[in-house]
Amino acid sequence: MSASPILELDALVKRFPVKGGLFGPRKFLAAVNGVSLEIRRGETLALVGESGCGKSTVGKAIMKLHDPSEGRILIDGHDIAPLTRARMKPVWRKVQTIFQDPFSSLNPRMTAGAIVGEPLTIHGLASGAEKDRIVAETFAKVGLRPDQMSRYPHEFSGGQRQRLSIARALVVKPDLIVADEPVSALDVSIQASVINLLIRLQKEMGLAMLFISHDMSVVEHISHRVAVMYLGRLVENGPRDEIFRNPQHPYTQALLSAVPVADPARRNRERIVLKGDVPSPIDPPSGCPFRTRCPLAEEVCTTTMPEPTAASPGHGFACHVRAREVAA
Repeated sequence: MSASPILELDALVKRFPVKGGLFGPRKFLAAVNGVSLEIRRGETLALVGESGCGKSTVGKAIMKLHDPSEGRILIDGHDIAPLTRARMKPVWRKVQTIFQDPFSSLNPRMTAGAIVGEPLTIHGLASGAEKDRIVAETFAKVGLRPDQMSRYPHEFSGGQRQRLSIARALVVKPDLIVADEPVSALDVSIQASVINLLIRLQKEMGLAMLFISHDMSVVEHISHRVAVMYLGRLVENGPRDEIFRNPQHPYTQALLSAVPVADPARRNRERIVLKGDVPSPIDPPSGCPFRTRCPLAEEVCTTTMPEPTAASPGHGFACHVRAREVAA
């Protein structure tokens, strides 16, 4: 893997205005609150957490579908956060996305070949017979037949439609793929084939990938590193094996305790059931955002935000109690 990151997020914040009462003060929902992470070429970073934790907002901010409120988004060392949509075209050539629902993200009035070939036209990379050749090669690369180029999206199965979405993302040979829950809308029976396709293509093309998911079983299979989000903040970040075999943050431990595992060494892990619901991001708890559901919470957790602590090289977490135990 390259030493220099293809993507760096530096204290990324995204707030959405929320309507208050008629005379009440204007409020904001902090969907992403100070997230910093990086991805290197040839690496897959999985961003995980419960629904509503802000992980999809991170992906949309990277694609500039949402403008960040604060922080930097660096692609190859260049901050794209201040760029307008009009100036994003060269960036979108480098950064492509795969959406969750392959049906709604494909234009039903366009043939499959036209859908996959459209990015080549937009970026001025190919036209005519050359474009048709590249599209046919990309079809074959994702497991579709070139003779299917004349079909329309409704003529494909769900798994085939997601392969179309993958082909559309890869046809311009990007450096980074943002995959937002790319298999969650698919039947379990075909999820594995799509995941294995992504792993193979990532290795063949040397892609960097941000894989956004709530499914820890899928994450363990596809990722090199894992970043865990809770209520808009990163609570743990590290190599996949470190996260799965030695989770430090109580929230990560709770997520992993619910995952069925075949490994005898991990099979007897006690199931951790979190109490209560995720607090509102409009009015988050003081101190540690996880404290209202945390089985380890202490007085300090109500007043002070925990600082990142290193459990091992490249493996960090943010928890007052566990930090004290690690230091002991």
